[in-house]
Amino acid sequence: MKSVLNHCQIVISFLALLNCFYSVGYLTAAEPLTPLKTISQATGTVSALRFSVDNQSLYLGTYGQLQVVSVELAEILHKLDKLSGYITSIAASPDGKLLAAGHYQKVTLFNAEDYSQLAQLKHHRGQVTGAKFLSDQQLLTAADDGTVALWKLTDDVWSLAESLEYDEPITSLAVDPVLKWAAIGLGDETRVTRPGSVVIIDLESFREKKSHVIHKSAVASLAATNDGKSVLSGSFDESIIVTTISDGLQTGIFKQHARPVNCITSVPNQDVIFSGSGGRYKEKNELIGWTLSTGEVLIKSEPHAGKITAVAVSSDGKFLATGSQDETTVIWDLAAFLK
Repeated sequence: MKSVLNHCQIVISFLALLNCFYSVGYLTAAEPLTPLKTISQATGTVSALRFSVDNQSLYLGTYGQLQVVSVELAEILHKLDKLSGYITSIAASPDGKLLAAGHYQKVTLFNAEDYSQLAQLKHHRGQVTGAKFLSDQQLLTAADDGTVALWKLTDDVWSLAESLEYDEPITSLAVDPVLKWAAIGLGDETRVTRPGSVVIIDLESFREKKSHVIHKSAVASLAATNDGKSVLSGSFDESIIVTTISDGLQTGIFKQHARPVNCITSVPNQDVIFSGSGGRYKEKNELIGWTLSTGEVLIKSEPHAGKITAVAVSSDGKFLATGSQDETTVIWDLAAFLK
């Protein structure tokens, strides 16, 4: 009987090792990223990050305020305040002239040159959790009240063109303007046993294309892959899943995080993604860099004292930024790390 039990334990251990192999690929010795700058402020959790189109500035969202930070100096250049609630989504138009801040029940548009306020878009009844420009004249937004809105600029006026509604909170948004799709992440973080879904929307018809229930808990973050063929979804179930847009196949499942995956970003022109995690419990506020095609872990560290809430990569691939509940943002030397 003892030998049978020992044999079973060996088989179970082998299967667990095999599962780890296929889930995350070969692991390599991680080299730490070099922090270049740290920005500290006392206005609450860093809730959103976005580099400017020219990569000279970093837009930083926190409670009631959108900050414009010099990447070179790590100094706050402008503070756009008196906004309702946390800034939970930031978008910049392709031409770099417009800046959108999604917060409670509103999307506020700014001139990205002088930071004057241009308009406030009102449709959502909850926290605006996603904002992406499809073009200089089109903006897509989503909120935790389950609404998706398409805004269009006509004769210098932004107005609501299309909208969709869902029965669950929308936690995140990803788009590919070239291939004309958007993805929304659904799920209620207060109902931990309720599955999380990723819904694909055809932007030409503005209708739901496919819906995939793939996570054990709510989806917390989304990002498009560089080729636009897949969407990455991070979840409160502590996993990242890669799903193809065309046929909904799950081509990768990464399970190295030990807390909810709050944010994901792809590195332009690289087979690399970064994800940040953290939850209600202390520690395990992890930043992980992955090789997307294999699941290889390039870097795994805990650089923040609070959960990591936002990650962003500059379009030239030189900088990575991480924001946290510890009220700090760190700018990292990504170019040196990827050499």
